[in-house]
Amino acid sequence: MKAYKKEVQFTIWMTAAFILVGNVGLIFSIFPVDAMLFGFPVMYIVPILMGWFGVFLLTLVAGKIGNRIDDEIERENDTLGHADEVKEV
Repeated sequence: MKAYKKEVQFTIWMTAAFILVGNVGLIFSIFPVDAMLFGFPVMYIVPILMGWFGVFLLTLVAGKIGNRIDDEIERENDTLGHADEVKEV
Protein backbone atom coordinates (compact mmCIF):
# COMPACT_ATOMS: atom_id res chain seq x y z
CA MET A 1 0.00 0.00 0.00
CA LYS A 2 2.97 2.26 0.55
CA ALA A 3 3.85 2.17 -3.15
CA TYR A 4 0.34 3.27 -4.13
CA LYS A 5 0.62 6.30 -1.86
CA LYS A 6 3.99 7.08 -3.40
CA GLU A 7 2.44 6.89 -6.88
CA VAL A 8 -0.37 9.27 -5.94
CA GLN A 9 2.09 11.78 -4.48
CA PHE A 10 4.33 11.46 -7.54
CA THR A 11 1.36 12.06 -9.86
CA ILE A 12 0.34 15.19 -7.96
CA TRP A 13 3.89 16.60 -7.98
CA MET A 14 4.44 15.83 -11.66
CA THR A 15 1.10 17.40 -12.58
CA ALA A 16 2.13 20.58 -10.79
CA ALA A 17 5.55 20.51 -12.51
CA PHE A 18 3.98 20.05 -15.97
CA ILE A 19 1.56 22.91 -15.37
CA LEU A 20 4.36 25.17 -14.16
CA VAL A 21 6.76 24.36 -17.02
CA GLY A 22 4.01 24.47 -19.62
CA ASN A 23 2.87 27.91 -18.52
CA VAL A 24 6.23 29.64 -18.16
CA GLY A 25 5.11 32.00 -20.92
CA LEU A 26 2.50 33.49 -18.60
CA ILE A 27 5.12 34.10 -15.95
CA PHE A 28 7.32 35.92 -18.45
CA SER A 29 4.38 38.02 -19.67
CA ILE A 30 3.67 39.12 -16.10
CA PHE A 31 7.29 40.23 -15.58
CA PRO A 32 8.55 41.55 -18.93
CA VAL A 33 12.34 41.68 -19.44
CA ASP A 34 14.38 43.53 -22.08
CA ALA A 35 17.13 40.90 -22.31
CA MET A 36 18.21 38.83 -25.31
CA LEU A 37 19.06 35.11 -25.52
CA PHE A 38 20.35 33.48 -28.72
CA GLY A 39 19.40 36.67 -30.56
CA PHE A 40 15.76 36.50 -29.47
CA PRO A 41 13.99 38.45 -26.74
CA VAL A 42 13.99 36.44 -23.52
CA MET A 43 10.26 36.81 -23.06
CA TYR A 44 9.74 34.84 -26.30
CA ILE A 45 12.54 32.28 -26.44
CA VAL A 46 12.50 31.05 -22.83
CA PRO A 47 8.80 30.05 -22.86
CA ILE A 48 9.32 28.24 -26.17
CA LEU A 49 12.39 26.39 -24.91
CA MET A 50 10.73 25.52 -21.61
CA GLY A 51 7.60 24.42 -23.42
CA TRP A 52 9.49 22.12 -25.78
CA PHE A 53 12.51 20.91 -23.87
CA GLY A 54 11.21 21.38 -20.34
CA VAL A 55 8.13 19.27 -20.96
CA PHE A 56 10.24 16.72 -22.89
CA LEU A 57 12.66 16.34 -19.98
CA LEU A 58 9.82 16.12 -17.47
CA THR A 59 8.24 13.39 -19.59
CA LEU A 60 11.48 11.39 -19.52
CA VAL A 61 11.79 11.81 -15.76
CA ALA A 62 8.13 10.93 -15.19
CA GLY A 63 8.48 7.79 -17.30
CA LYS A 64 11.63 6.64 -15.54
CA ILE A 65 10.34 7.25 -12.01
CA GLY A 66 6.86 5.98 -12.88
CA ASN A 67 8.32 2.68 -14.09
CA ARG A 68 10.26 2.30 -10.84
CA ILE A 69 7.12 2.92 -8.80
CA ASP A 70 5.18 0.42 -10.93
CA ASP A 71 7.88 -2.20 -10.32
CA GLU A 72 7.66 -1.47 -6.60
CA ILE A 73 3.87 -1.92 -6.73
CA GLU A 74 4.30 -5.26 -8.51
CA ARG A 75 6.79 -6.47 -5.88
CA GLU A 76 4.45 -5.34 -3.12
CA ASN A 77 1.50 -7.15 -4.73
CA ASP A 78 3.58 -10.30 -5.23
CA THR A 79 4.59 -10.21 -1.59
CA LEU A 80 0.99 -9.81 -0.49
CA GLY A 81 -0.13 -12.52 -2.93
CA HIS A 82 2.35 -15.02 -1.49
CA ALA A 83 1.20 -14.16 2.03
CA ASP A 84 -2.42 -14.88 1.04
CA GLU A 85 -1.44 -18.24 -0.49
CA VAL A 86 0.30 -19.25 2.73
CA LYS A 87 -2.81 -18.39 4.77
CA GLU A 88 -5.05 -20.48 2.51
CA VAL A 89 -2.91 -23.60 2.85
